[in-house]
Amino acid sequence: MCVILEMKIKMENKIKVIRSINDYVNSDITDNQFKNSVIVYCRVSTVSQIDGSSLDTQQQKGIEYFKKSNIPYKYIIIIREEGKSGDDYNSNSITNRPLLGVILNKIDKDIIKHFWIFDSSRLSRSVELSTIIMKTLSQNNCNFYINTTKQNFEELENGLMLKILTVFDEYENHKRFQKSTLGKVENMKKGKWNGGSYPFGYKKGDYSGHIVIDKYQSKYVRKIFNLFNNGSSVKDLIIYLKKENVLPPKTNKTVWNEGTIRNLLRSRKYIGEHIVQTKTDKHLSKEECIEKNKIITSKIDFPKIINDKLFNEVSIKMKNLVSKSNSNKSVKYQYLLKDLMYCGNCGNTMKINRNKSESKKVYRCNFSEKNWKYIDDRYPKCGKGYTKQIDIDVVEDLIWNELLDTFKNSYIIKEQFKNSVLPNRLKDREQPLNQIKSYNKSISNYLNKIEQLEKNKIELFRQKLTLKLTEYEYESLEKSVNEEIEFCNTKVLEKKNDIEITSNGIIWYDWLEDFDKHYNQIKNFKTFKVKRKFITQFVNKINVYWDNVSNTHKLVITFKLKIIKDTRINKEKYVFKVLNGQNDKVINDINSIKYKKILNKKSHPNWVRPNHSTVTDLAKFLG
Repeated sequence: MCVILEMKIKMENKIKVIRSINDYVNSDITDNQFKNSVIVYCRVSTVSQIDGSSLDTQQQKGIEYFKKSNIPYKYIIIIREEGKSGDDYNSNSITNRPLLGVILNKIDKDIIKHFWIFDSSRLSRSVELSTIIMKTLSQNNCNFYINTTKQNFEELENGLMLKILTVFDEYENHKRFQKSTLGKVENMKKGKWNGGSYPFGYKKGDYSGHIVIDKYQSKYVRKIFNLFNNGSSVKDLIIYLKKENVLPPKTNKTVWNEGTIRNLLRSRKYIGEHIVQTKTDKHLSKEECIEKNKIITSKIDFPKIINDKLFNEVSIKMKNLVSKSNSNKSVKYQYLLKDLMYCGNCGNTMKINRNKSESKKVYRCNFSEKNWKYIDDRYPKCGKGYTKQIDIDVVEDLIWNELLDTFKNSYIIKEQFKNSVLPNRLKDREQPLNQIKSYNKSISNYLNKIEQLEKNKIELFRQKLTLKLTEYEYESLEKSVNEEIEFCNTKVLEKKNDIEITSNGIIWYDWLEDFDKHYNQIKNFKTFKVKRKFITQFVNKINVYWDNVSNTHKLVITFKLKIIKDTRINKEKYVFKVLNGQNDKVINDINSIKYKKILNKKSHPNWVRPNHSTVTDLAKFLG
């Protein structure tokens, strides 16, 4: 009867698999579930091994071990570090294995009690890291299993053997790395490819791996260079290659990428030149190896596909293209929400359309303009009929006020503010007089700076009147000076507030009152620079949706913190816990035309800003 019951219990056991840190973050596995679980840790060193049998073999061995054991558990949690090197340790952290870091943290908190690996190299090839892991396992009485054997930390011989195995693995790994590095260098000296996919236009020549010209692909390499040199754009080249059914290299996609075309046109491989840098220390990055002269520079001789004259002509046109692109990037107008606005239908970044003569200033989805890029139907259809432009002033006003409202009412924000100011306030009381003196000095410095900036404004105006500055230059410089003056004035107010608080000595510090003052300062921000910084600090993106039935827009603001409807619960007297809310806040039923008319009345003395405290109120107001 007991045997049958035990079999039933084991039949009910569940297996959970975590393949990445995102898997872990988005999973529903709780600490309580970890407590009732056994851990099977699997790792392979390279991405190419993920599709092989190594990870699956490790996983199956671990599952079999726990199923055959008498260990009570509810879940088997599989941790798969896919394509993570065992050379993963520096003096500060596990550099490239976040899941191992999560497991060690839970072992250290006495949450995990059973930990299995296939062999010692799966844990780490670093002696330093292995020692730290062993110490963590031992100090927290975590049962540790290697393959079919439970390890005993109290036996010196066993602990010593583990270290010997780890050192041996590290030694063997370094030997493999050195052998691989020298092999690559020797092959490159012989004109062989250094591994991976062959560049477009070339292929493996024979069994020895020499590089030869691919007759089919090289024809299109020459065509790409000639077409571009004769005036075709990168967009034209992509359309041409699609019509010719020429597939791009190193991808399963059927349409070429603009960046791939540009890189091809810049590549000196096609005139026979290719330089490869191979690092000789696997523990350092390539940049560190270059800095410490631990790099081998090799030249691979490629057979020429393009003559030098054509390549040089194309290079000049490419440089001119980059120069023209950079000149077009000069910003004449500034927008609070630029690069934050997205089309809710297709996910495309919304672009700005401004026409001063028509007083038009809108965000719009430009899907139709780049539809050529999606001729293989990889993306949802969009454009006219699916979405509609929205006035920039309307969106900026709505988002700014929704952000202020969210900021003011969020318990998470208030808790962050309290934690940032309270320690300093308490410290200030220790030496109030010296602190006040320091604050006064700062105020004096800021006031002097403001005085100098005001003088600079007068000088700018004089330069304008004497025609030494254009109107545009004057306005741009004056704007920068005004922003700096506003910043200094804000700092003066902050320091005066600090003096007032410090002067109160040991009188109770009301941080909520200070938060209200902080909020009012933010609410009264005027310049683009400070408002934009505040928005990007909290807003991740804004999706714009269009409703064809009601002819209204909907905005979905995604915040970087879960501050929408976050709450605070009372744990005990004077002790509270703040609970996360949501990331998204929705504004429905936006009539852009009506709202724009209301914004135009802002200069009217009786104008009152609409209440954005709730989505319902906003909907009623804009209906």
